[in-house]
Amino acid sequence: MAAQALSQRSLRRQAAERTILVADRDGLSRTATAAILRRLNFAVVEADSSRSAVQQARRGPYSCVVLDLNLMDGGSFDLCRRLLGRAGWDWTPVIFTSARQPQVDVRMEMLAGGFDHLAKPFRADQLLACLGDALAMAGELEAVRPDRDLALLKAEEAVGR
Repeated sequence: MAAQALSQRSLRRQAAERTILVADRDGLSRTATAAILRRLNFAVVEADSSRSAVQQARRGPYSCVVLDLNLMDGGSFDLCRRLLGRAGWDWTPVIFTSARQPQVDVRMEMLAGGFDHLAKPFRADQLLACLGDALAMAGELEAVRPDRDLALLKAEEAVGR
């Protein structure tokens, strides 16, 4: 148990001053994702559309982008390419999320520059493992593999269950 707490403290300490852009058309999904990330001391900027994400991108680059495949105004693949084409964004990992069956989408996501895909609904531990891998790839953090039960407990606390 002490090793688990140490792992969580390490992630929180390393997360300080890291900002993640969460772009999702579904307010509940966006809020839950942001709550999990904030619980781990990441700063989070939220967007509900491609247009909003582009506006928020002016504040970036970000440590990572969590991008819903089905934004209100569409164009998630194009948005990913546009973000990664901005100065300073070339190593920013993009994690796509979607409730659709991902077989075709995942290939398109990778071609657009995406790092990984999370199928909705995803668990907190899945988000954190994917985020840890993405940030490690980008040189932001050491690879993170939080304990499933501890991650779920923290996520439930974050969303007030």
